[in-house]
Amino acid sequence: MRIPGKSDRVPRDPRRSERLIFWLAVLQLVCAAAFLFDLVQEFPDPRYWGNLSLDGIAHLTVELAIMGLLLLGFVMARQSLLELSAQRDALEQNLRSLRDDFDDIIGARFADWGLTAAQRDVALLCLRGLRIKDIAAMRNTAEGTVKAHMSAVFRAAGVRTRGEFVGFFMEEFLDHGAATRD
Repeated sequence: MRIPGKSDRVPRDPRRSERLIFWLAVLQLVCAAAFLFDLVQEFPDPRYWGNLSLDGIAHLTVELAIMGLLLLGFVMARQSLLELSAQRDALEQNLRSLRDDFDDIIGARFADWGLTAAQRDVALLCLRGLRIKDIAAMRNTAEGTVKAHMSAVFRAAGVRTRGEFVGFFMEEFLDHGAATRD
């Protein structure tokens, strides 16, 4: 089912961008080396550069400038690559921390409510958005049993619907996130 307003585009793997920048940097380095090789072939002895014609000086200047810009591009690409890698690592750590926090919040609530192991399983599967039929199939139980567990969970949580149940945890998580930022 397509959610209105959501893009069908699959998010790009950040490592793909890092690989692209890496290979572009390598390409820039190879091009700079090629220009250096060309300069050495055309102007082997820098002592004679002062005797070059105006065209020779222009040619030498352009090749040196291009080589310098390629090396600058290499350095900038390398720096960008290091920054992207550090940002990715920080985001992955943050995501792990958020998942752990969310698991802690859910576990604490389930413990407060005194849910049985079966009720906890059903509640988690409900939070994941599974249908009653799917939960019953996963747990190898009857749909009526799943409904009974869900009713007990909703009563313990003080909610009446699945939407309210999910909303309860979203509110808890958002409140927790706001509190940790302050």
